[in-house]
Amino acid sequence: MKAEQWLADMRETLAEYRNEQNAVAISKYFRNKFASFGLKNGERRNLTKLFLTEAKHFSVEELNAAVRLMWDQPEREFQHAGIELVDKYRKKIGDQLKGELEFIITNKSWWDTVDFIASTTVGWAYKEGYITLQDIESWNKSSDMWLNRTSIIFQLKYHKETDWDLLQKNILHHAAHKDFFIKKAIGWALRQYGKTHEKEVTQFVETHELSTLSVREAMRIINK
Repeated sequence: MKAEQWLADMRETLAEYRNEQNAVAISKYFRNKFASFGLKNGERRNLTKLFLTEAKHFSVEELNAAVRLMWDQPEREFQHAGIELVDKYRKKIGDQLKGELEFIITNKSWWDTVDFIASTTVGWAYKEGYITLQDIESWNKSSDMWLNRTSIIFQLKYHKETDWDLLQKNILHHAAHKDFFIKKAIGWALRQYGKTHEKEVTQFVETHELSTLSVREAMRIINK
């Protein structure tokens, strides 16, 4: 089965369960940036699970084509399934993974796709060598805000294995950033690291000038 037919069958399945009332609410939740079938994540996962399994027969080129086709669709459910597709077959995609991740992060970008890809797939890819330190540094210095956010939060699941020096460096480069999503990312990354390194995070917050939002998010658990 080719990617085009695979996607057409997926569309037919999702459309069958369309909930118009939910679709309006979900689109509004995403600031009307994306259309929606009105499916909740659990329902969408159940409906697309078989399609993601069938994709095991795809070549790397067909997987890449499938992702591009999913990003061409107006309904957000396709992008949600797309990030799960890439994560599921991340080993198979292999050396082409960096390009796939950059495409996802910089196209139809919003927190719902970027945060999953950053903390899950990029986090894994960095440990496995598909994403290098040079890549992370490049993303941190990029003019694309979502690549910046990714460089800050990709270690969220590392816990005690977090590269604290790298995290500090990536945060400080954007300490004066005005965008909400960067301020929030800084606080989130610090809060997560603070679960195992409370002293280090407290000292970092006290000795560097961060936004009020970043500080509040960073210290939310520590100050309980």
